[in-house]
Amino acid sequence: METAGPSAEIELLERVLLRLGNADSDAKLETTVGKFLTPVIIKINSPHSVVRSKVVEVLTHIKRRLTSRGQVQIPVEALLDQYGGSESTTFLKNFAIIFISMGFPRLPLEEQTKLAAKVLGCESKLENYQDKLFMLLLPILSEMKIPDDPAQRGDLFKLKEKPAISASFLALLQDVLLLPYGVTQDQDVPPGLSPYSFKRIIANNWRAEELEKIKKGIVRFLCGGVFADNDIFALLVVASADTRFSVATPAIAELSKLCTMLDFSNPAVTSPLYTLFIGNQHQLTERQTRPCCARVRQKLLQYLVKCRGKGIFVGKGLQVIFDGLFGNNTNQKCKVLALQFVELVLRDGPQDVVSKVSKVLLTGITKVIGRDSVEPNDVQNAAYSALAQHARSFPEDVSQDLKLVLAYFNNLATCAPDLHSSIREALVSMAPAFAWQTKTKSDAMDVDQQGDPSEVQLDGQQHLLLAMLLDNAESKIQIVQNVTSVFLTSCYPEFYAPARYLLLLIAGERNSLRENVTTYLYGTSKKDHVNYSMLSSIEHTGKHTSESISDFNHLSLEQRRVLLPSFHAMMAHVHEMANKRLKKSSCCVVIGRTKLPYSLDVYEEILDYLRLCLWYSAGIVAAPGDEKYTHELRKYIITNYDEEESNALQQYLLFVQRGVEAKRTDSTLLCLYDLLNAAPEIFAPKQLHLLEPLSNSLKDVSEVMRLNVAQVYGILWAYGLPNDKFDQEIGDCLNTLSQKSLEHKHGWLLVLGHSFNRKIDQLREQNVSKDYANWTEFVNAVKIIAKMLTESQWLLISAAVKCTSMIGKVVEIPNVPVEIQCATSNNDDDDDAEMAETESIQISTKMIIFSVVFQLLRSTSVRQRIREEAAKCLGYLAIGDGAHFTKRNLEKFLTLTKVQKDAALNIAISEAIVSTLCGYDVNKGPPTETFVNVHCSDADFEQFLIALIRLVSEPNPQSRQAISVWLLAVVKHCSKRPAVLNKKQLLQFAFTELLSDDSEFVQDVASRGLGLVYTLSDSNSQTDLANSLLDQLIGGKRQVNQVTGDTELFAEGMLGKTPTGGNITTYKELCSLASDLNQPDMIYQFMQLANHNATWTSKLGAAFGLKTLSAESRQKMQPYLGKIIPRLYRYKYDPTPKIQNSMISIWDTIVTDSKEVTEQYYWEILRELLDNLTSTEWRVRIACCLAVRDLLKRSNGLRLRSEEKHLTSTTGTVRRVTPDTMDVDELPEPELRELWYQLFRVMDDIHEGTRMTAQGTATFLSKLCVLAASSEHGKSGTAVAASILPYLLETGVGHKVAEIRKVSIKTISEMIDSSGALIAPHLATLIPCMLRATGELENTKLSYVSTRLGADNEAQEAVDSLRAEAAKSHHTMETINKCVRFIDYPVLERMTPELLELMKTSVNLGTKIGCAHFVCLISIRLGKEMTPLVGKYLGACFGGIKDRNATVRKYNASAIGHLMGLAKEQSIKNLFAKLDELYMEQPNNRSIALTIQSINKRHHELLKDYMDCLLPLIFFAMHEEQNEENKANIELWKDLWMDISPGDAGIRVNLHVILPKLESSLTDASWSRKAQAANVIQNIAVRLGSSLETADRVRLIKLLLSGLQGRTFEGKERLLQALAALCKHLDRQHEICPSIIDAAMREARKQEPVYRTMALGALGDILDVLEADRFEEVCNMIWYLLEKKELRAVDSDDDDEAGCSGIARKDLTADERNKRAQTLNKLKEVVWETLGKAWPKHAIETQHRYQLFFAENCTSILSESTRPVQVSLLAALTKYVERLYIFDETAQLPDIALERNNLEKKPKTEAPPLQTREAIVQKICSDVLAAVTLAAGVPHTGLKKEALNIVLMLIKRLSLTRDQSTLALLKQNFEANLSKFQRDSAPEVRCRIKDIEEKLARLEQHPN
Repeated sequence: METAGPSAEIELLERVLLRLGNADSDAKLETTVGKFLTPVIIKINSPHSVVRSKVVEVLTHIKRRLTSRGQVQIPVEALLDQYGGSESTTFLKNFAIIFISMGFPRLPLEEQTKLAAKVLGCESKLENYQDKLFMLLLPILSEMKIPDDPAQRGDLFKLKEKPAISASFLALLQDVLLLPYGVTQDQDVPPGLSPYSFKRIIANNWRAEELEKIKKGIVRFLCGGVFADNDIFALLVVASADTRFSVATPAIAELSKLCTMLDFSNPAVTSPLYTLFIGNQHQLTERQTRPCCARVRQKLLQYLVKCRGKGIFVGKGLQVIFDGLFGNNTNQKCKVLALQFVELVLRDGPQDVVSKVSKVLLTGITKVIGRDSVEPNDVQNAAYSALAQHARSFPEDVSQDLKLVLAYFNNLATCAPDLHSSIREALVSMAPAFAWQTKTKSDAMDVDQQGDPSEVQLDGQQHLLLAMLLDNAESKIQIVQNVTSVFLTSCYPEFYAPARYLLLLIAGERNSLRENVTTYLYGTSKKDHVNYSMLSSIEHTGKHTSESISDFNHLSLEQRRVLLPSFHAMMAHVHEMANKRLKKSSCCVVIGRTKLPYSLDVYEEILDYLRLCLWYSAGIVAAPGDEKYTHELRKYIITNYDEEESNALQQYLLFVQRGVEAKRTDSTLLCLYDLLNAAPEIFAPKQLHLLEPLSNSLKDVSEVMRLNVAQVYGILWAYGLPNDKFDQEIGDCLNTLSQKSLEHKHGWLLVLGHSFNRKIDQLREQNVSKDYANWTEFVNAVKIIAKMLTESQWLLISAAVKCTSMIGKVVEIPNVPVEIQCATSNNDDDDDAEMAETESIQISTKMIIFSVVFQLLRSTSVRQRIREEAAKCLGYLAIGDGAHFTKRNLEKFLTLTKVQKDAALNIAISEAIVSTLCGYDVNKGPPTETFVNVHCSDADFEQFLIALIRLVSEPNPQSRQAISVWLLAVVKHCSKRPAVLNKKQLLQFAFTELLSDDSEFVQDVASRGLGLVYTLSDSNSQTDLANSLLDQLIGGKRQVNQVTGDTELFAEGMLGKTPTGGNITTYKELCSLASDLNQPDMIYQFMQLANHNATWTSKLGAAFGLKTLSAESRQKMQPYLGKIIPRLYRYKYDPTPKIQNSMISIWDTIVTDSKEVTEQYYWEILRELLDNLTSTEWRVRIACCLAVRDLLKRSNGLRLRSEEKHLTSTTGTVRRVTPDTMDVDELPEPELRELWYQLFRVMDDIHEGTRMTAQGTATFLSKLCVLAASSEHGKSGTAVAASILPYLLETGVGHKVAEIRKVSIKTISEMIDSSGALIAPHLATLIPCMLRATGELENTKLSYVSTRLGADNEAQEAVDSLRAEAAKSHHTMETINKCVRFIDYPVLERMTPELLELMKTSVNLGTKIGCAHFVCLISIRLGKEMTPLVGKYLGACFGGIKDRNATVRKYNASAIGHLMGLAKEQSIKNLFAKLDELYMEQPNNRSIALTIQSINKRHHELLKDYMDCLLPLIFFAMHEEQNEENKANIELWKDLWMDISPGDAGIRVNLHVILPKLESSLTDASWSRKAQAANVIQNIAVRLGSSLETADRVRLIKLLLSGLQGRTFEGKERLLQALAALCKHLDRQHEICPSIIDAAMREARKQEPVYRTMALGALGDILDVLEADRFEEVCNMIWYLLEKKELRAVDSDDDDEAGCSGIARKDLTADERNKRAQTLNKLKEVVWETLGKAWPKHAIETQHRYQLFFAENCTSILSESTRPVQVSLLAALTKYVERLYIFDETAQLPDIALERNNLEKKPKTEAPPLQTREAIVQKICSDVLAAVTLAAGVPHTGLKKEALNIVLMLIKRLSLTRDQSTLALLKQNFEANLSKFQRDSAPEVRCRIKDIEEKLARLEQHPN
């Protein structure tokens, strides 16, 4: 249209307009518009206004024409090209976009999809036009076909180079998703939208259903992979919050996949979430988006809490938090999530930024909680959790506001129990914020030594806090006290007395908190288990080092060090607080006459702690009460005590005194005894007033109480009374002793012992010489004590022994005669001798004491405690009177070796022996440094030592234990004796011999003895001893013990002991270690540390405790730690308790910092464990597994070689590990790979315990590997994956051991997310293994239940569905889901053979389901790319739909549905043919229908292309005979038919393919197939009716006639019914009609009554439709049936058989007879129906021949028939009257004779034939009316209705002939029966009566 001027252009435009006007059809208009529209629009750019006006006119005409013609296509593509062209102006675009908007929706979907890229990309500047173009695409997003290829998907809209357009389009989609349903333009801008975005969207005026469809399309489109995950994330979050499930559900499903791949630390991912939540805050009001609604906010917060690192925007996050908590658009769930987001920001946000707003956050949190808060509990719980995190992250904010803590303590006391745990968490997190400053600067043990170390400088906040805690410490609420205790232990130093005081209050008042508080105070939860070596006083910090700490209590190694407050500070505070409480009567407790400031429990707690502080402030590191350190306590008291009130010791004394006065308890008495024992001369005279209350307690029922009181009483008497007063009290006591009760006597006896013991000590200290033999009171007391030894009461004997010990230890007992009662015969060798007969004799005191005490020790019938006291007594007697008792003791002790095997008793005897040998109490030490026992010379000592050594060879176990303990005690305490030094070699052999004893205790004793012997030797001797010992132990040399008749071969408890190798194994291991180090002397250090027996932790064993290694020994071991540490680390985990405990003891002594040493020797330890993981001994394997598990527990994760190489490498570059460079020869982590290899071997161990341990270790290693392989770890993560993934895939996944497979699968599954790229080469092995494991790891219980429910199909299917869902959600399938994205065609091709084999041969339901599900996944993933393999998978899935299990069939059907869209044409045809064949074999197989349904669901267009293959099967299947079993299947088939080809048109169009199916089915041998085909034909005939072509109708009739031939079968009646249906619209003159009737007649003659009934019904319908005259034949065939009274057993006319049946009938049951009667009645009903339908309408001759016969017999039979038969009879009579020719006015009687020769059975007719028409009519009416009269009298609505129908029909017929006489007869009859008819009130009866009355009335009015 190039022109030179405006006129020419206008002329051309006029021509265009003319052409448009001449376009008188749509086709012409479309051609014209397509040719001229774009040229006309381009003319809008003309410079001439007249031209532009003309263009507007033409375009307006075109627009008007096109608007009314919706089918006319517009050249949209050309318009788009023009719109986006370089010459395009705004004016041109305005017109172009009008026609683009009009034409684009008219295009086919394929064209729209093709042009979508142009529509999106043609406008990038003008927003209004861009929005209009974008809107064109919204309706097609739901149907747009998205390519399967990811590359094609990404290039679908060609937006990669147009990010601005892409962002605009996504913004529009987001706005649409945010638009609520039902919003109109008049309403306010909805949340989430700006005014501008609302206007551009709301202009579309979408209805709610339309908007929902568009949103569904948007979600489908977003899920299609067209845009990047980061771009669509926010949109999917919005969609997931939609109120319509159809929109939200797919969005949620896609988000669940997306979140696993998104990086929430990327700001590009998280920033849109913040913007959506708070709005974009645009400068232009029109563009400002409002914050989202609460529903969307809730979803946004769910993903905001996933943010990490840079994805957390603090500024925007602050707005999010406060809007979520206090904004208008929020709800309860939003508030909880907002508080969780607060927690995230505080924990993971940038600390420098968060710290600036932390106080603001704190303010927001505190508004949510509190006593006045109205928020629900879950919101407050979340707030307290956020507050806890705030306190952890920014403690300085909390520490500046103590009111917060006070408020939350108040909240805790008053809130609901649901909030307790969260408030407690918040408060506990706040506690460190108020911590004492020194604790943060230095360790508690390193306190500044300048000034008073116990002084604590607190700030004002901490003082206020302490005051608040004081109020809460005695709260009645347990959790308040609990939190208070946390604050006290966290905020104040351990040695701060006020804090300790409050803890003591809590411990005393609250039993449930006592253990926790005791742990804080003492370092252990039980006071009995306190490790006193781990305690120290603040006054003596640094004084006690580890060199002086005893290690006999191994619990100490597991406890923390505790720093005690100064005694002065603690006592001063307690005194102050007690005085305050005493002034308040409400705080006091009155016991007797004494007022206590605390309850007894609290008082005792405070006393115990004060006692401990006192001892440690005195510089003692031992348990309070230890006699060894009494002198140190004495020094402290003497130095610090005065009587001033401010003196701490004076306050303590008064505090203890008050407690004793109130009630004597163990704590008060022991505290008092400590003071009196240490400084009796100071305290005793002042405490005499306590004698009275103490004397009352001497008769207490508790023996311990009496013991404690007695020792206090004894000191008070000895030091508090003058000598004369003392003697007087003693005398009074002795005089009244015999009159006291048993307990009282026991108490006073102990008082006597303690009194004399203390008095004699006092006299010696004062250097006062006294003649004890002439001290009357003393001698009398000794006599009474000696007599008490022979008492029968064990309590008195025990007291006498103790008294003897106390007196005999300090003075020589006077040897005076005493008269006692003793047995007449005394046998020293009889352990169980009883004094049956006694006599009075006089004997010296020394003799009686020695003999009786020794007898008590020797007798096994004596109580164990008394025997131990007797042993000690003998030792103490030798101290006080060595000349008399030393040699006697030594001789007697050697006779006790076989007495009893009791460790405690032997230790007591050993103490007595060494006391006898040394001449002093070994527990207290020698009196002087130069003390020598003159009563035991070196010769005597050597003789005794040799005697002991000789007894070592005794085989008796009691003897060996006794000798071992005694020998150890002698060597330990008498090590300076020449005999010990000279006999070192002999002693070593003796202890080595004992080392191999079966008793662990003896072994421990022997090992200690060996260590002692070694330490006594010089360096040369030590080497010889060490070599000798190693030879003995490793060589196993041991002298065989001699066995005699009296030898006990098995000690008690030894039989049945598990042979764990724990006897001498420990020492062999130690020897092996020493040998490997080439340091044989180290065996002694090891053995010295290996003792762990429980006996050594007791009081008795404490005397034998040894020191830890000296510094010199430690230094000697340093060079060998590299070898010692790995071996010891392994030994620590030995399953044998003895070895384990021994090695732990050695480890803890050698290693000072276990964590540091383990890190230092990490690789050496790991190598040791790897080398021994497959040791030949199972206990070593278990130890290695346990050790590996513990070694790998590191706070910073798995230790890796690659990391260390990277850190330490200084030259070269570290080899990068990638999937391409991964190989076995250069493994980045060889130890890790080897560890998996070894663990797999051990998991297949023959020993169950080993297998279980290895399994646990492998599981733990799996978790560590998963963490280490995370993408967060960069190269190290890749190195881990490269090292272990190949091995797990090659060996682990396919391993024969199920546990190995399981841990391998789980490891791989969890590693795929972080190491996905490495997995691709192994998928061909991985996927089949995973699928196989899915079945093998199935829950066996569900499988069992399914098997048991085999008889109940529905229940079994329900269980199997659960099993299938469980299999799909199993971690193996989750692994497969993660792997799918890495599968390409080559990988699939490699795995296909194994996968197909698995699908065909697997027997596990889980595997079958998994395979089918995987096929679905991979078909979606690869799409058309997998077409070459689809045929194979279709074959396997087709085998699956034939599976016995319904669930398996269903899943395979779904898989086929996925595959069919990818299959080749031949594969599709073959599958449909197979489905057809399968249906013929298994019609009840529901999976066939499910398969087609699945195909229809996913590839609907495919069924359209292959309609001919599938429709016949569907249509045929939906006509199966319905029953309860197949009802659901038939409904499914019907639904498929309605989906694919609904309505009658579908049948008509596809009849050409349905007919061949029917032909094959009707010729099939199966009867059910024939009946089903007949159902199909009947449905076709009924639904198509007259529209069925005659040729097709005749074809079907012939098929049915062919099928009717032959015998009767079940369902054959369906063929007759179909035949009757086809006859309905058949030409009555057609040549095939006689054949139809003949076939029906033939079938109606069949004798089977049920079938004959159906056949007669069909025959009647055929004759009725075809109007054929076969009445005579039919009547002759069936009339006789009306006269039958009952059915015969055999359907035959033979009389003999009838007779037989009559006989057999008597044998029939009532039910059978009833059933036959019902069948006969039904047959008679059908006979009458058939006769009525067979009555010929046009056969005058036949009517003439049978008309009277029919009428007469109907009436006669009527009265004899049942009601249903009567109804059928009257219905037949109605048809008879309706068709009777004789009633016609023109009727003429035919001139024929009545011939009945052709009847099968002639009816009986006796009356002569009537000759006139009137007579015949009269006769017929009379008969018919007689039947009516009979029916009227029967109370049956149906019968009356049919009778009235006959009357109506008679009126109708007779009214035409105006036969008045007959009508009068009719009227007369009706009136006579009217009352009978009116009795029935049924509407149908009344209506008919009214009609009859109206008709009769009209006839009367118009008689002519």
